[in-house]
Amino acid sequence: MKSSTLLLFMPALLILFFAGEGKAGKIEFEHPDAKEIMMSDIPPGPRHYAVPSNCKLDSPAFIKKMAQKGKKLFNNKKAANCVACHCAPGSKGCGNIGPNLAHYRSTLMKAPYLGNQKKTVSWLFQRIADYRVQIPPEYKKEPYYNIMTVNLTTGKLSYDDVCALAAFLLSLE
Repeated sequence: MKSSTLLLFMPALLILFFAGEGKAGKIEFEHPDAKEIMMSDIPPGPRHYAVPSNCKLDSPAFIKKMAQKGKKLFNNKKAANCVACHCAPGSKGCGNIGPNLAHYRSTLMKAPYLGNQKKTVSWLFQRIADYRVQIPPEYKKEPYYNIMTVNLTTGKLSYDDVCALAAFLLSLE
C-alpha cells in the first residue's frame, strides 16, 4: 500500500485497532500513554474560515507588505513548510508533490477549479486555512487530495500566517 493511501486510511485503522480488537486480539503498548499519543495525531475535521477584516487581500499595498512574511513562512521548514511540496520563486530544495506556484496570480488563480468553484481571495484564504472543505465529494477518496496537514484547523498556522501566505501567492505575477 502506498504511504499516501495509508495516511488516508490511518484514522480508521487506528480507531479499529485501538478499540481493542485487531485480528491478533488485544493490542498491548510499551508506553502507557501510547494510545492517547496516537489518537492525538488524528486531525480534526475540516472547517470553513472567513478572511479576517485585517487581512486586506484585495489591496495591492497590503499584499506587497505581507508577501515577504508569507515568503519566509512558505520556505520555513519548521513552520508552514509549504516548500516541502511546492516550488515558488526563490525557494530552495522544493518538492514536486503540489503544483509549482510560480506566477500563481496570473495562472493558477485564474484557472478553473474542480466543481467550477470560482477562485477569489476568500477561496485562496480557505485553500490555505483548510483546503479539505473545497474538495468535491467524488475526489475525497483520492489520497493526494488529503495530504496537506499544516493549516489553521490543525493549529499549525495562525490567521495571520494564512493571510501572509495568501499575500505571498498573490504577489507571484
